Amino acid sequence: MDRTAPAEVEAASAPDPLRLEIDGLAYVLDRPPSKAGAKVVASVALAAGGAAAPLVDRVDLFGFRSRRAFACLVADAFGRALDVVLGHLAALLDQVERAVPAQERPGPVALTGARRDAAERLLGAPDLLDRAAAALEALGYVGEGRNRRLAYLVATSRLLLRPLSAILRAPSGAGKSTLLERVSALVPEESVEQLSRLTPHALYYLGADCLRHRLVLVDEQAGASEADYPIRTLQSQGFLRMKLVLKGRTETFTVHGPVSIMSGTTATDLDPENTSRVLELLLDDSPAQTRAVQEAQRRLWAGEARPGPDVALWRDAQRALEPMDVVVPFATRLSFPARTTRDRREQEKLLGLVASHALLHQRRRERDDEGRLVASVADYRAIFDLYWPMIEGQVEDLSPRAAALYRALARREGDATVSRREAAALLGWTYTTTRRALDELVAHELVKLVAGDAPRRYRVLDGTAAVPGVTGLLHPDTLEDAAPASAPGPRRRRTPRA
Repeated sequence: MDRTAPAEVEAASAPDPLRLEIDGLAYVLDRPPSKAGAKVVASVALAAGGAAAPLVDRVDLFGFRSRRAFACLVADAFGRALDVVLGHLAALLDQVERAVPAQERPGPVALTGARRDAAERLLGAPDLLDRAAAALEALGYVGEGRNRRLAYLVATSRLLLRPLSAILRAPSGAGKSTLLERVSALVPEESVEQLSRLTPHALYYLGADCLRHRLVLVDEQAGASEADYPIRTLQSQGFLRMKLVLKGRTETFTVHGPVSIMSGTTATDLDPENTSRVLELLLDDSPAQTRAVQEAQRRLWAGEARPGPDVALWRDAQRALEPMDVVVPFATRLSFPARTTRDRREQEKLLGLVASHALLHQRRRERDDEGRLVASVADYRAIFDLYWPMIEGQVEDLSPRAAALYRALARREGDATVSRREAAALLGWTYTTTRRALDELVAHELVKLVAGDAPRRYRVLDGTAAVPGVTGLLHPDTLEDAAPASAPGPRRRRTPRA
């Protein structure tokens, strides 16, 4: 994909939103596409006309796989690059969506005295993050204690000047969409933007302030891959700007952040340019987790499910949180592993999580003379416990799943080989998950496929890279031991009303 910023896209747009002429091609739809998965009839022909018959096919333009397959047909038929055709289809979708009256977005909600008092009491709880994790569990998301907490912190970080984003990675059916849905249930609906797909131009058309301090949820990361550059730009620079020539007139579209983006994927070969900027949350697809989910399903059908949380209260608490700048006064005393250049961004994620934890607990935190929220050692301790396991076992250029398998195989005694099913049993994984991890290790020349009859067997080539090398992450006890005996009181703090 071209990673340069889009400057101008010249498109002669007819009044009919179902027709688009662009780059010498004319695209026509028989009816507006539906997000429900119904296919439309699309025809493509040379805009200049000619004797050649148009290419006609049925396509679900909101489905990434169907859209990509249709783009391949168009690219082959008219000698265009695949990425260019995908851009054409994105522009066509954007044109159709702009022509359809947009649904009225939920506006700001004014909290009554009683609702604000209840929200303030919740925000004053010292164990607020644990309560949020319990609320997600009560909504039906079983297990995954670490991921529940991290996902909620990512959603809360939308109120920071530099929010976090996350990708949930797991095989199909492991609960990626469920976690996104449950987290969004605790966030005000006016602060959530749910997208089934994310095209290169879609972000530009949402409106100048539509994404400011918003949580954007994308059903599947594959649906956002076409918009990689705008996403990275919005995350790093905090705004997007594009000039588009429409009907002979140049229009400028600007979108302001900050914004937090969360998506799920089954892919194992994600672009490092994207994964280095986001938290990768690896979901549990083990048989034990499956049994826990099944047990919860049985309790639900038996009428024994625990009462759900007060979703309205949690949304009001998020509404009562103030977008703030957060400082980490002890940041200069921290240390972090410096194994590869990736660790530069890993440290940023760690500090971003500390800031988000402080923001969530802002009713119990101090503010400095400039009005900035001051993170405490308690914030760092909470994040250390969540984040340490994620970086402790990282191996350069490996996905978290492959790194975990590599470490497990390297710890085995002797020079014994292992089959796929033996490796799966070693970690309690599914066969498919283990096969993908082994394929990745073979590609990185860390594991060798031993010649012989089925079943295939593998041997670790060099286990030295699997030895944990994380010795530079400062433990929170060290910070507390070095802290002054008595810390100054808060300069200014909002407290719950009685």
